[in-house]
Amino acid sequence: MLDGRDYWFLELNGRIQVEHPVTELVTGRDLIHDQIRVAEGEQLDSGPVSLTGHAVEVRLYAEDPRTFLPQAGVVERLRLPAGVRVDVGVEEGDEVGTSYDPTIAKLIAHGPTREEAFARLTDALAETEVHGVTTNLPFLRWLVAHPVVRAGEATTAFLTEHPPLSEAPVRLPDPMWRGGWRLNLPAATPAAPPDIDGAEHTRVAGGGESRITAPMPGTVIRVDVAAGDRVEARRTLLVLEAMKMETPLTAPYDATVKAVHVDEGSRVARGALLVELESD
Repeated sequence: MLDGRDYWFLELNGRIQVEHPVTELVTGRDLIHDQIRVAEGEQLDSGPVSLTGHAVEVRLYAEDPRTFLPQAGVVERLRLPAGVRVDVGVEEGDEVGTSYDPTIAKLIAHGPTREEAFARLTDALAETEVHGVTTNLPFLRWLVAHPVVRAGEATTAFLTEHPPLSEAPVRLPDPMWRGGWRLNLPAATPAAPPDIDGAEHTRVAGGGESRITAPMPGTVIRVDVAAGDRVEARRTLLVLEAMKMETPLTAPYDATVKAVHVDEGSRVARGALLVELESD
């Protein structure tokens, strides 16, 4: 991190990176083998490393394709492609729980050009099937087909400007029409990202009540309210933990807590009723 002439070193990952297959495919080096050689005191080649072609990696996760909240379940069917590199950690019949990272597999495509690498990855994702657990496979298929991504113009604002699974343009506009442009007016504000809080609020039809349900399977690690409490909009009601991620669930509006259906330490399934609220 740089601040003027002062700088700080923030982090060192003393491990292999998740994306190391990309490096391996374009260099032809086996980084894990190299790590073992270094650990055994061997000297690695000091010559230049040549880069060949392009590689693209996606992670197939047990997570909601719109909100990216982790999911759990039994992998009833798993069909993975044969035309690209696949690093997989589960097989049919395995259970994806809530205690660990939700990775199912990594798919890495290599080609002489970026376009061909993406084309191979697109075909590979079309062949992929997972049943029994919710995954981000629809999101990955949408992502690699998106014209902004294919053109190499995606930024960190991509999912704000293009919400997950939203309709993508057939092609990008001509360069002179890209970006925010309005006559004598500032650029329009990008669309908001997915509302994770909204995933667990269900308004009961015909009345001023809400049923707060679990947006993912997990463990209730904190309950901040009790029946009869008055809560303001966006106040945290309880906190769910799954796969090392804590998710606070909040009140959608000012209300009174009608009932709390879980205790700290409770393990809940996706969709389980957690809290009932009643508005004035």
